[in-house]
Amino acid sequence: MTAITADKVSFTSSMYKGRIAHVRNWAYLGLLAGLAAMAMFGGDGYVEDNFVFQMFSLEGVKWMAGGAVIGMGYAFTTSESKFRAFRFSEILVPWLDGAVLMVALMGLYTLFEPSEAMITYEDQSNLFSGKVIMTMNVAMLFSALCYIAYLFAPDSFIGKLGTATAWIGVYAGGSALLLRWYESYLLMGGDIGHAPVSNLYEVFILLFCVICVIYLTLESRHNARGLGAFVMPIVAAGIFFSIWLESIGQSDIKPLVPALQSYWMKIHVPLNFIGYGSFAVACAAGMAWLFRNRLEQNGSQSRLLSVFPSLKQLDSLAYKSVAIGFPAFTLATILGAAWAAEAWGGYWSWDPKETWALIVWLVYGAYLHARFSHGLQGKTLAWWAVLGFLVTIFCFVGVNMYLSGLHSYGQLT
Repeated sequence: MTAITADKVSFTSSMYKGRIAHVRNWAYLGLLAGLAAMAMFGGDGYVEDNFVFQMFSLEGVKWMAGGAVIGMGYAFTTSESKFRAFRFSEILVPWLDGAVLMVALMGLYTLFEPSEAMITYEDQSNLFSGKVIMTMNVAMLFSALCYIAYLFAPDSFIGKLGTATAWIGVYAGGSALLLRWYESYLLMGGDIGHAPVSNLYEVFILLFCVICVIYLTLESRHNARGLGAFVMPIVAAGIFFSIWLESIGQSDIKPLVPALQSYWMKIHVPLNFIGYGSFAVACAAGMAWLFRNRLEQNGSQSRLLSVFPSLKQLDSLAYKSVAIGFPAFTLATILGAAWAAEAWGGYWSWDPKETWALIVWLVYGAYLHARFSHGLQGKTLAWWAVLGFLVTIFCFVGVNMYLSGLHSYGQLT
């Protein structure tokens, strides 16, 4: 039995190492390149309101399969000596596997959608994505409870259960967003089909997934499971807010306003939320630093000190989170300016959303400058991470709810 288990572990690990990982990685990248080629050179080209169905048509399968074959061919030509020194594939292929699993789950969920005759724009309550989103909510809320319990029972399985249910929530949330993309083509004859990042409810789901993925990656690489007791409650608070949004009718799939009918939306919005999600994890690390520091200053002998990462590690995790989010947020802001020029004729108009995005960028730019140039660490940066996220929350939610401007399409309706 031990030998069989060892063989299974060896087979699983081999899928993510060596030439197998290299071939799989380039097959995935070739598939994506084939998809891009179809959008540029395919029969109908890129059709905004029908691209999801184009992807899974016979033409789409041909383009993607062709790209995958070319990618695999390239991988096989890589010499063994060069490959050993090339870690890119081993790092990237687990993420691509996760994306494929989300797409596969979305495809499975489509089998449970109601018949076309039962789907109406006016009543979207029977769409299957709602059930998947509820699964995400339950999984992430349960994960938050598990991580808090782990602080008081670190030797039990409860911590691993928190990690597992957080990953379940990520896959449920990611596949639910893909399913909503598919469902948008089922409404009003497919005329309102669009990527599911167009309203506050949808981007909250995206934010939950981004926060969890960034945190879980840091957790596995830095053995920082105790930080989950601060990260997942932030997610839980957001989930309760999204449930409220659903209760007031903000979860329905709606047609895009003209300004959002652009390919820029699929790039600008996800990059923004990589930034927001990273800043949330940095905030959690900052709160954990302040909490542990208070325990140490009071001379506490609490068992919590053995569960939390050290002050130095928490400081490092906050910095790494900001270092992940700041470049993404910077690129999102630049691309947003390009989008604004296309939609409104100017790169910058001091709209409230733009102004607060600039404030967020300055807050975290100053954070990195203080860390790099002046070696600032500890309590000041911990508070900086916490207060910076409060500014981010206002930029994300407060501006949408209370301030009007060119971005007023993000307001509650």
